[in-house]
Amino acid sequence: MWTIRRRLRTTRIASLTRDALARALATAPAGDDARGVVLRCALRVDGGTASSTRARREGRVPGVVFAPGSERGTMITVCEREMNAAVRKHTLAGVACEVFDLEVQTTTATGEESGETRRVRALAKQVQMHAYNQMVDNVCFLEVKPETEVKVRVPVATQGEDVSPGVKRGGFVQIMRQTVPVRCRSDSIPKRFLMDVSTLDAGKVIKIGDVTVPEGVKLLDADLNLPLVRIGGRVKSAE
Repeated sequence: MWTIRRRLRTTRIASLTRDALARALATAPAGDDARGVVLRCALRVDGGTASSTRARREGRVPGVVFAPGSERGTMITVCEREMNAAVRKHTLAGVACEVFDLEVQTTTATGEESGETRRVRALAKQVQMHAYNQMVDNVCFLEVKPETEVKVRVPVATQGEDVSPGVKRGGFVQIMRQTVPVRCRSDSIPKRFLMDVSTLDAGKVIKIGDVTVPEGVKLLDADLNLPLVRIGGRVKSAE
C-alpha cells in the first residue's frame, strides 16, 4: 500500500490567547473604498497539526496574518472555497500580486462569535498547496496599507505568438523566468508583465531589462541582461 505524505514547511508562530487575537485585529482599519478580493476569515487560537486538520475538515484553510516587521502572527482560518477560487482565477504565481480584504470574524473571550468583523488588507506572501489534490493547504498573509512598499514576484506572460517569425518557422515561445521580482507600493503592484513576441525570431531573446515597468515600480534583478523570453526549438531556415 502506498502512503501519500504531505511535506510542508512549518512556520514557528507564537501562540496567542483569544483576547490577544482580538486586540491584534482591533486596531485594524475598518476599511476604505478600494476593495480587493474578499476572503472570509475567522480567528484561530489553537495551533498545531490537530487544529489545522480540524479546520480543513470544516472546509477552512489554516493561516497566519503577520504585521510588517513582526515575527508574531495572528492565527486565522480562511474559507477554503474562496481561497481556492482565488488561486484558480489568478494562478498560484499571480495570487501573490493580489491585495486581499480579509473579513475576520472576531470572537469573545469564551470563543464565541461576537458578530463583528474587521477588514484587514493583506498580501498572500506564502501559499502552500496540498501535494496530492492541489488544493490550498496553508497560507501566510502580510498586512499592508496602500502606501506600504512591498517586494513581490510578478508573473510573466506573452502575446503575439501567432505572428512571431520564429514560431512560424517551427519554433516555440519559451519563458525563461516565470516571475520577475519588483519593489513597489502595495496599491501599485502590476498584475503581470505582458511581453510582445510578435517580432521575435529564432535566436532572439527578450531580456529582463526590456520589461516596461509602471512609474513607482523598481526591478530588483541585479543583472538586467538575463534572458526572460526566447524562441526555442529547431526552426526551418529562412527562405
